[in-house]
Amino acid sequence: MSSKTRIAMAVAAGVVVLAATSGSAAATPSPLAPQSVAGPTIQGGADGKPHELLCPPDESVYGGGFTVTPGDNRTLDRQATDVLESRPNDDATGWIVAVRKDDCPPEGVKGDPRPANLTIRIVCTDGENNTSLGG
Repeated sequence: MSSKTRIAMAVAAGVVVLAATSGSAAATPSPLAPQSVAGPTIQGGADGKPHELLCPPDESVYGGGFTVTPGDNRTLDRQATDVLESRPNDDATGWIVAVRKDDCPPEGVKGDPRPANLTIRIVCTDGENNTSLGG
């Protein structure tokens, strides 16, 4: 079985685990069960620059994503989020996200748009590094 097929199967398993546990890690993880990892909210992180979230040591990333939220007392701009990059890093130990999205002051309040906040979320292996996924 190719490593891409194994990774695709693992991503699907991670989605099932996340859905079954409402986004948290399973109560009794097996040695190979994927785990969800959420990074800290990066204030102004939707600035178009790459940001990276790493898996715990000795683990590999199965998949990743992100959320964009407005700052305090602000709203997200109506323009679509510009996704420049959302991919695993070169050694599959983390996920890189580069997005551009502004938030704005509430209607009727003066102020300039600024980059919105960014939170990266990843699904990592639990106790298995990427060398064992080779095909």
